[in-house]
Amino acid sequence: MNTILSLRFVVIVTVVGVIPITVFADVDITPEQLVLLMKASSEQYNTITAKMKAMTYQYGDDNKVDPKLRMTRDIVSRWTRKKSFSRTVQTSYPDKISHKDYTPTTIITYTITPKHSKRLTEASDNRTPRGYVTGMSLEKDQPFYTIYAAMWGFFGWPWDKMNLDEATVTRDEKNNYYIMKVKMGSSTKGPWITLYIDPSKSFIPVKKEFLKHDGTVLLTYQCSDFRQVANGLWIPYGYFWFGPKGNYGAVYEVEQVTVNKPIPDNLLDFAFPSGTIIHEERYNLRYTIDDVTQPQDPIADPCSETTTNIAVTAPAKEEDLVAAASKAKELLHTHAIKTIVSPAIEVWPGTVLVTVDKSEYKLSVKKYDGTKPVLLDYDFQSTELELSSFKNLISTEDQMIAKINRVQSHTGFAKGTLLLKYEGEEKPVKVTFVSAPLPNAP
Repeated sequence: MNTILSLRFVVIVTVVGVIPITVFADVDITPEQLVLLMKASSEQYNTITAKMKAMTYQYGDDNKVDPKLRMTRDIVSRWTRKKSFSRTVQTSYPDKISHKDYTPTTIITYTITPKHSKRLTEASDNRTPRGYVTGMSLEKDQPFYTIYAAMWGFFGWPWDKMNLDEATVTRDEKNNYYIMKVKMGSSTKGPWITLYIDPSKSFIPVKKEFLKHDGTVLLTYQCSDFRQVANGLWIPYGYFWFGPKGNYGAVYEVEQVTVNKPIPDNLLDFAFPSGTIIHEERYNLRYTIDDVTQPQDPIADPCSETTTNIAVTAPAKEEDLVAAASKAKELLHTHAIKTIVSPAIEVWPGTVLVTVDKSEYKLSVKKYDGTKPVLLDYDFQSTELELSSFKNLISTEDQMIAKINRVQSHTGFAKGTLLLKYEGEEKPVKVTFVSAPLPNAP
């Protein structure tokens, strides 16, 4: 395994210095349309569970042939549209030991939810585990710890920050890629991202480059070894990143993966072990977990093959930690009281990719208060796509089935909107259907 990953990194770095020969053709699509196709493709993925191995390498000025191994990782990741989880056993290989208490192997556990994120760092000795809770996403710290992020993450930037007014699209006819260069944000010195989008892989950006405003490439991410899994969806079984000039980077290899299978909610969370010192970023507090709640055992992880036992000892109860813990308990209780579950209706996917080899599309419907939504009426608006049939199965199967076809005379990019009017909702729920230009169309 190590030899294979090492050789792949050598090949990757070698390729960086080679200028590919491409043949550009006229484009038949706009940046806005291309983003809609990518969004529709991404929304086909509902859950992904995976086991992966990763190796991080670095080239030194005096070593241009064999890279130095800097870190290995064994990763278990679970991703859903609402939450994600990863547990990583990582071992570092520094040139020098930084201090006498240095521990090369640590276990880092993340959970990310719409409301908060938390991280736990443990070591295989008796040191105190450390926890971190924040109201902001930690996903920038772990951009490649889920396969979904490898395919659809944009270097930590949200999709809605794409400045499409300044985006350009070209077509690499030789490699069958759309190449979109888009500015992120509105700042004049904001970064740019170049996406190499493969229509044969359902418009997945198989390669991404992160550039400074002056055009300097800072990072390159690339997916490889694509295989079709559940329902024909594409998954990269390998991916890698490398920095400027290819002098450092990491190679990831997927060992096991399941797509769109239900994931129990308890496998998307974890409990801080007894004695963990927590930094609560939302309230700028530090406290031990025992001062806020009863001691907790970590949630069992049946998907992990890691057998490392983490032995911990509770730290001394410092007065400031006790005071902070008391305040944290009060704030967390108040926060829980103010949290209101939205009664809104969710229809998934919200953007649907229509292809020539498929006509029926299932839409799941859920109301957050647990009751069954009541569909009063629907309307389909498009001159390029047509709705030939519609089945409302909400009462029995929590879904609807729409049969969508392209209008035969239309060969370019196609778009349609399904408007769903539900009881108790002032505005209809919108579902967008998009279809790529037909290949070899006149």
